[in-house]
Amino acid sequence: MKQLAVLACVLAFSLPARAADHGPVFGYATPVNSQGEFSFDTGLFGRYGSLGTQFSTGSQIAYGLTPHLTFTAFAPATFGSGSLPETRIFPGGEWSAGASWRFLHSVTQVGKRLEATGTLGVVVPGPQSDSGALASVHRAPGIAGSVATGVASRSHYLWLGGGYTWFPETDQTKRPDTISWSTVYGYRPARLRRGYDQWDYRGLLEFTGEHTSAVRLSGADLPNSTTTSLWLGPSILAIFKNIAIEGGVQGPVFRDVSSAVYGREAVRFALNFSYLKFSSRTSTH
Repeated sequence: MKQLAVLACVLAFSLPARAADHGPVFGYATPVNSQGEFSFDTGLFGRYGSLGTQFSTGSQIAYGLTPHLTFTAFAPATFGSGSLPETRIFPGGEWSAGASWRFLHSVTQVGKRLEATGTLGVVVPGPQSDSGALASVHRAPGIAGSVATGVASRSHYLWLGGGYTWFPETDQTKRPDTISWSTVYGYRPARLRRGYDQWDYRGLLEFTGEHTSAVRLSGADLPNSTTTSLWLGPSILAIFKNIAIEGGVQGPVFRDVSSAVYGREAVRFALNFSYLKFSSRTSTH
């Protein structure tokens, strides 16, 4: 059971559609790797809209430098040429690397804990070109930060989180800055709460939102290129020994997005696989 709990904790740093401790695949969560622990994640993600479809895949590695500090690096690839809004909740074509520090870890009672984690990293353009409204933007590196807090017990999980990504203006063009946020509730039924050598399941409901600033071209903001959207959907996490598989789907519940610039995005989905190599120095989370 101890190893099962440790595996769940590492999942907080899977791909920005981020499979996390006991589960978010879209939202923010708090856990970090234990000292000396290494994890590997790979996933497939999709966005479908009226002006095209975009698929992305990517792999991420994470390593626990201390019991509360984890380093991560993510390298993606994208397919398709849909004209879709900028998003930081969902992975795109940018490479990224950063560190996450769990600055609050309080066990409030047996089997229940309160945590908070901050993350800071760099976002670097990948080798693939953007499409749609972003195709003419000079691809400069940016900075991304986020904070998440939550309460977790053996059966119930609740996380709140938010993030901000900033890109500089270069050559009179600028990629949109993004404010993102999420609320995630998870439930682990007693009959599916099993041991390390059996599949263990959790169901989650994930609510996410994003606001992006305007795309800037030739020194001027592109008209109607700011966006605000809210998304809601379920995800399921299954854990067996040191592997985990998670999938989820989301649909829009609110969109303030120009259909002329971006079309109408209708659905997002994510499927993620995770592997954890345990450390001999593993401590309880």
